[in-house]
Amino acid sequence: MNETQAGPPSPTFLTLVLKTMSGIGGGLVGMAVLLGIFLGASTILQSAWSPDLIANGGDPMTKSPLFIFVFMAMIFLTSLAANVVGSLLFTYVESEKYSRRTTALYQIFFINLAIFVLLAPIYIVLDARNLLQMISFLAGFHVLLAGLASMMVLEIVGNLQYALIGVYGVIFSFTFSTGTILSVFEFTGRNPTIILFAALPIIWISLGFMTTITEMFYRWLWSLYGIDFLMSRTTYGIDYGEAEVEEEVKEDLAGADFLNK
Repeated sequence: MNETQAGPPSPTFLTLVLKTMSGIGGGLVGMAVLLGIFLGASTILQSAWSPDLIANGGDPMTKSPLFIFVFMAMIFLTSLAANVVGSLLFTYVESEKYSRRTTALYQIFFINLAIFVLLAPIYIVLDARNLLQMISFLAGFHVLLAGLASMMVLEIVGNLQYALIGVYGVIFSFTFSTGTILSVFEFTGRNPTIILFAALPIIWISLGFMTTITEMFYRWLWSLYGIDFLMSRTTYGIDYGEAEVEEEVKEDLAGADFLNK
């Protein structure tokens, strides 16, 4: 197997603390944007957004026709704000690792826009059928998916050689944050409004903490066994040790005949 002299990233305990705090910062920015839109459009949103109304399927007559469009814009803008700010703070904590800051932020914007475009028709269909509880679950899925996709993009652009470590970290973050969000949902009496405000901080705290812990754990494994099995250039199976086929260079006989003449 192939190995590098430097080895995988070796984050310190300070990095763990700073990335966790940065995750809190990104989540709080998204929550602040959510609060601003929620209060600014309260007459549109609160007419349909109450736990009792959602549990009973809602009443189409009490819901503004602009509800779903304002709600979709709110979810998109809040998740985008949290994802961009959280990722930006991560790049400052580990500036050497995430040196391609501008490129990563552009790609994060595009992936968030793509997720929104793909989910928008589902929002509209659920609203047309007056399935408000399903809309709340879709919003939670939207926020979670956009956050994890943004972190995945940041890891791939920032550290392609060890992007697989980032993939594992994001998967662990997904598991942890999903379990935490579901627990909060149960303990708050299945209130979707509380989940909307709590989801972004939970997701980004999890991303900051779990991705760094994953890197620290993998660095420990590498130092213990000396095998860099998550490095992108490490090869396995029939790829390992396979020599590259060199193109055969044919002798230039035409040129030799010309000189003989």
